[in-house]
Amino acid sequence: MAHKNAAKSGASRIATGIAGLDEVIDGGYPTSSLIMLSGKCGTGRTTFGMQFLMEGAKRGESGVFVTLEKEPSEVMEHATGYDWGASAHFEKKMISIVKPDMHRFDTFKKTLEEEIYRMGAKRLVVDSFSLISAYFHEDPYDVRRSISDLARMMRRLGCTALIIEDVLEGSPFLSYTGDKEFVVGGVIVLDIIKKDASTFARTLYVRKMAGTNHSLKLIPFEISSGGITAYPDAEVF
Repeated sequence: MAHKNAAKSGASRIATGIAGLDEVIDGGYPTSSLIMLSGKCGTGRTTFGMQFLMEGAKRGESGVFVTLEKEPSEVMEHATGYDWGASAHFEKKMISIVKPDMHRFDTFKKTLEEEIYRMGAKRLVVDSFSLISAYFHEDPYDVRRSISDLARMMRRLGCTALIIEDVLEGSPFLSYTGDKEFVVGGVIVLDIIKKDASTFARTLYVRKMAGTNHSLKLIPFEISSGGITAYPDAEVF
């Protein structure tokens, strides 16, 4: 298949933690990049993001999970429901969960920067970034500027970030407002599609990944007690 024969880009990479995904994106996300994880409700985005942080913890890399809607206790409960050994990572303070003040984007960004510094974090997840649009009254310029500011901060801090984005059912966009996908360094789309009259399948595809010779195939994945596993050699239909 094309992704197996693709030459490596040579860019520094960070493992995704998703079995089967690294092989289709040249070995992982580009280090210090800002990746958007896009999908409808129930597609596994929070699990996908937390699994990225758990992979880092296993490798001795600290991470920060930023929750903008759920309480930190709910996020922790979600994580400990998988066979990741999450409780030990939290106890060792390898992963922090924060719910920042959202009155101003500058305040939000400052909180992120301080927490990344405090943790020495190499990995960041924001769930969900769609809420930022509401605080900017969905002004496309302000939203895109906020993404650019965050991307520059990640490069400066040497931290790789996943921002989770909501997509409404039937929307033609890859993000809530249809503008963030043009600014981020990468886009991974999660979905649940109908295979036949009584069967649905979970799928993902890499819409873009800067500096990466990536597959464009629709890839089936499953969520089990061990988290998410992707199957790049399998067919959806």
